[in-house]
Amino acid sequence: MNIKRTYIDKILALALLLLLAWPAQAQTIAEMLEYPFAVKHQKLHGGNQIAYTDQGSGSAVILIHGLGSYMPAWKQTIPALSKNHRVIVLDLPGYGKSYKDVQAYSIPFFAQTVAELQDSLGIDQAVWAGHSMGGQIAIDGAAQYGDKISRLVLIAPAGFEAFTDQEAVMMKQYVTPASIQATPEAMIRQTFKATFFKFPETAKFMADDRVAIRGASDFGMYARAYAGSVAAMLEGPVLGKLDQLSMPALVIFGREDALIPNQQLHPDLTTTGVAESGKQKIPGSTLEMVDSAGHFVQFEQPETVNELILNFLNK
Repeated sequence: MNIKRTYIDKILALALLLLLAWPAQAQTIAEMLEYPFAVKHQKLHGGNQIAYTDQGSGSAVILIHGLGSYMPAWKQTIPALSKNHRVIVLDLPGYGKSYKDVQAYSIPFFAQTVAELQDSLGIDQAVWAGHSMGGQIAIDGAAQYGDKISRLVLIAPAGFEAFTDQEAVMMKQYVTPASIQATPEAMIRQTFKATFFKFPETAKFMADDRVAIRGASDFGMYARAYAGSVAAMLEGPVLGKLDQLSMPALVIFGREDALIPNQQLHPDLTTTGVAESGKQKIPGSTLEMVDSAGHFVQFEQPETVNELILNFLNK
């Protein structure tokens, strides 16, 4: 009897060890990421769910993140703007906690998503504020849906710098889903540092999150979104649309932006020159250059940028 009991105990112990050693099912990106605010989900046309946060009350401001980013990139902006405005911040399709089963990425597709979210929330007009790729999306949206957009805030916007067909082909060949998936941690962290003039400790969480999601079950879809977004920016230029914009526009650049212009392809261009050339094409627009700030100007110099935005909104 004791021999039988000992045998059963060994079997149970072995089963427990196997269970503990069995790898846990990988989480999705949405499950892995923790946001510093409440997240809601809205179904758009086709049943796809967009993740967003809705803070404050008053006239609406929609914040659109940049390439490879997500809602928390605006954590330094939301509190200041939401004191007197209703601030809507979304994860674009393919990113963060939004759906990732996207057939094809394009700048008009992203702009349509923002417009659909605005409509679904019953907002007739809103300020669209975009950073980097988000700025290019906002410009495209203003050209398509001018009646929905009361003002534009373009923060280090992509789209002011022109690329030749040959340059576009080269960049698309360099940035692929496979190259994104293969990017080592050291390069990921170095890339984040390059978006700042002086990398602040408060921004470390973004690099940490980007490193962590490499282990997500749907990381391949993120990599596809990233590469697809690069192609979308190159295939959907907005430079020729700037003179079509009829609403007031504020353009903000960090004076030390190391990403715009592209240093490798256009070494003769300067950030100030690119910013000025774009500003001049937008009727009645205002340009503000922020000192001691890189590409992520709204995170690196939040007090200055928030004040510029609020003064612009209150005009």
